[in-house]
Amino acid sequence: MRFRLKSGLSLRYITRGAGKTIVLMHPVGLRAEFWLPVIAELEHSYRLIAIDARGHGESDFDGPFTLHDLARDAAELVRAVGLGPAVFAGCSMGGMVAQGVAALAPEVASGIVIANTTYTRDDNGRAMIEQRAVQAEKGMPVILPSTLSRWFNAQAQLNRPDLVLQAREWLLANDAAVHAVAWRAIRDLDFAGALRKSPLPKLCIGGSDDQSAAASAVRKMAEELPHAHYREIAGAGHLAPLEEPREFAGLLAEFIETLPAKGHA
Repeated sequence: MRFRLKSGLSLRYITRGAGKTIVLMHPVGLRAEFWLPVIAELEHSYRLIAIDARGHGESDFDGPFTLHDLARDAAELVRAVGLGPAVFAGCSMGGMVAQGVAALAPEVASGIVIANTTYTRDDNGRAMIEQRAVQAEKGMPVILPSTLSRWFNAQAQLNRPDLVLQAREWLLANDAAVHAVAWRAIRDLDFAGALRKSPLPKLCIGGSDDQSAAASAVRKMAEELPHAHYREIAGAGHLAPLEEPREFAGLLAEFIETLPAKGHA
């Protein structure tokens, strides 16, 4: 399905099921289909909406964007289709977007799920992310080895070559210029102050084998935030929902059922 933003950009999204609404947001370089294994676990109990972020999948792109832009896009979609308040859940970049919704449009959210990411970065972190943007500008094949090795450790690459191949195909389908723009949006992540003031319930999920956003860092974030809980998926890397969809879906459902009933349409 497609949704046209007030800006004129068109977002493509997948929707399944009925019930309490969950909005799902994918990592950098991927697309809504990233969430299909989790959707398959939950669509009999919930309404799920998985969005292609700007410039990803089949959604439009018209120039540089920020995490704030992506968060406002997701909030505008929920307001327009009348399905909120909703739980906004994201992995990696998508988890940053969920934070942005909590900071910028809390009225459309009943809770947020932040997976495989933290909520701010220091100067060294920003410099590292800028280098990823620079590498992306050289072409998607250039970034494949480093990206896939961060996302999947040696054991995961051996045991789940299907997931590695799927991630590779999704990455190669990206426009390198858009990928660089997305990395620069990620570079500027800083929702720490806003989230420390946010009364929304929060679930922070880490993967024990995550080489990009260490489980210890995700746990520390949860400890620093009000109304936050931490859960860890043993053996999962940076793409926890893709590697362990059943366990991830179970944590998501458990979180949703603890929310006040009035928090959903």
